[in-house]
Amino acid sequence: MRHNNSLSWLQTNRTMVDEYCNTNIPADYDLHWLIAHAVLALTGLFYALLGYRWWRLTMFITSFGLGSLFLYIILSTQPTMNESQLLGVSCSIATLFGLIGALLQYVGLFINGFCFGLTLSITTFISLDMKNRANGVSTSFWLPIGLILLLGLICATITLRFQKTMIIITSSCLAGVCQILVLDYFLQSSVLLHFVHKRLLFEPTPTLCLRHWLIALILPVIMCFGIVIQFSCTGRNYDHRDSWQRAISAGKKRYKTANLKRIRRHYNQDTLREHIIPDESNRFRYFYHIRRAHGDALSSDFIQNVRQQNSAAVRLTANQNSNNNNNNNNDPSQPIVPTTNTTNAVASARTDNDSTTTTLTHLI
Repeated sequence: MRHNNSLSWLQTNRTMVDEYCNTNIPADYDLHWLIAHAVLALTGLFYALLGYRWWRLTMFITSFGLGSLFLYIILSTQPTMNESQLLGVSCSIATLFGLIGALLQYVGLFINGFCFGLTLSITTFISLDMKNRANGVSTSFWLPIGLILLLGLICATITLRFQKTMIIITSSCLAGVCQILVLDYFLQSSVLLHFVHKRLLFEPTPTLCLRHWLIALILPVIMCFGIVIQFSCTGRNYDHRDSWQRAISAGKKRYKTANLKRIRRHYNQDTLREHIIPDESNRFRYFYHIRRAHGDALSSDFIQNVRQQNSAAVRLTANQNSNNNNNNNNDPSQPIVPTTNTTNAVASARTDNDSTTTTLTHLI
């Protein structure tokens, strides 16, 4: 029975095969689609050569393309919108998705991995569907949906884990897809694209010819080419995570950070330490904090009285020194020998005066 079903399918599609396998190259192209496929060819070349080096632009283009495709499919169900309105609304909203994928790193990585899984799922579905059709078995409606969800999520998760490797593989795969679409349009008026679209909708299609398979083989060739180029040349000795950190800290370069080691080394020198905190007031450094902690309060009258007492003690010491000098001048026979007590008193008075003045200055 399976053999009879396959024969009946071939007989009903025999008239379509002749048209399908026509080797004539199309003579006329629409200008809008011509420009679109030329841009698509440049995008595929960018994916193959610089897909990882300019990974942020890769994420933007991938997110923009996937978003515009889904939005176009959703909005195409609206009968009130024409083709230009569908394209304008889809591209304008997809620009926002592209910016989100480019600015949010993990969102962009997830979308790139999902696109790689989407490509694998469509390829797997077409292969299984052609096998089932050859055997006369109908393909389940849930097969493409399950493959897209399963392979898309698996590839997206793997991309988040092995970022560099999967970005290179994904960009190379998308480069092959872009070049297949371009060659399919220029050589056979997008026959492969319509074939895949009809099979996803489970519509009847004729079998593929040899030249269709030759164009489909461009995908693994360009994919291998892009992987080799990026691993050996453009992506060598380059990590996108380092460039991401440089991009984050780029706005902070205008602020000159303090060199703490140099400041500590300069502070440990005697000149700067004595300039900031004199030696004689080192023991009073934390006096202000202790006073605040215990709730003490020193009035201005008390500080003024302490200063007056210190100044009176200094004047008394100075008068004693002047009297001793006068007595020594009146008695020239007596040698001038300063007493130790007087010297110690003067030094202690000056020390107490300096320390007290420094402490009170900090307290004020």
